[in-house]
Amino acid sequence: MNRQQFQEAVAGNAHLSGPIERAARAGRPQQFSVVTEAAIVALMFPLANYVLTQIGLPWLYELKRYSELQRQKLHDWIDAKYREEGFDPDAAEAAGNALLEELEQTTDEAARGAWQRLTQLMTDSE
Repeated sequence: MNRQQFQEAVAGNAHLSGPIERAARAGRPQQFSVVTEAAIVALMFPLANYVLTQIGLPWLYELKRYSELQRQKLHDWIDAKYREEGFDPDAAEAAGNALLEELEQTTDEAARGAWQRLTQLMTDSE
């Protein structure tokens, strides 16, 4: 899955677009008003891809919350990956933490199914 495919998958599903956009706003609040929502979603692709494929969805692992170890893995990945891509690691960390919180709060079965399908699409494309 590439950024464009991710953007299309998220845009077509309210269960995904709301949480992704809220997580993006947490990392880029000052810039969000001047950047299109589609661009913000595309920027979230590498972060969401890592969270979904390398950390996983909390309800699939019988977790109530992501552990500190999982949060540290995300922090370490952000330091490496986002510096390479030229993004502000503090903004990426804020967005990543917001995404983890969004996933922890997901209880609706339809929403969980949407996240599981997105994760599967990402996993299949690797």
